[in-house]
Amino acid sequence: MGFFAWVGGLIDELLAWLGRACKAFIEGLVWALEKIWQTAVVSLLFTAFGAVATLYVIFYAGFLLGETIMEVWDPRYANSKPSEVINVKQSSPVLGLAPQNSPLPTQRSEARILTLENWQY
Repeated sequence: MGFFAWVGGLIDELLAWLGRACKAFIEGLVWALEKIWQTAVVSLLFTAFGAVATLYVIFYAGFLLGETIMEVWDPRYANSKPSEVINVKQSSPVLGLAPQNSPLPTQRSEARILTLENWQY
C-alpha cells in the first residue's frame, strides 16, 4: 500500500523533470520499484529512518545498462545521517532493459531532489 500512496506524485514529479518524452522510461522505473517496494525498500527505509512521514529521494543513472540508482535520506539529518542507496535494475516484459541512453543524469549532483511522502503505509 505504501508504494501506491506516493507513486502518483512521484510519476508527476519525474514527468515534470524529465518530460513526457521519457514516459516509457518512467513507467519502467515505477514497474521495477513496484516489484521490490514491499519486500526490500520499505523495510530498509524503516530500519534506517524510522516512521518519518517524508524522505527525500534522487534518481540517477547507474553505470550498467538498465541500472538506476535511488538514493534516499531524511532531510532532518542530511548532514549527520547517511543516505540509503538502492540499485534498481530496470526491466519489464514489454520494454526489456531500460534504454542505454537513460534520461537520468549520471552524476548525483545533477539529480533533482524529489519527495517520498507517506511511503511506509
